[in-house]
Amino acid sequence: MQDTRDLFQLSTEIEGVAMVIAGLGNQLDSNKADILNPSAMKSALYGVQIHLERIAEDLEKAEKGGAV
Repeated sequence: MQDTRDLFQLSTEIEGVAMVIAGLGNQLDSNKADILNPSAMKSALYGVQIHLERIAEDLEKAEKGGAV
């Protein structure tokens, strides 16, 4: 696997996280047929948190001039 990421890849990852958040937001719609149970919602939100933290670390490395 490639150890470095460019800004396009980071941008794509951020867009992916945004889509996941939009999907989670859909869970609040009035259609109750396809909602996540609380445990699944917690797991999904945790996954988004971890992903965003990793992206933030990559951006910090890039800012310091290191490989992302």
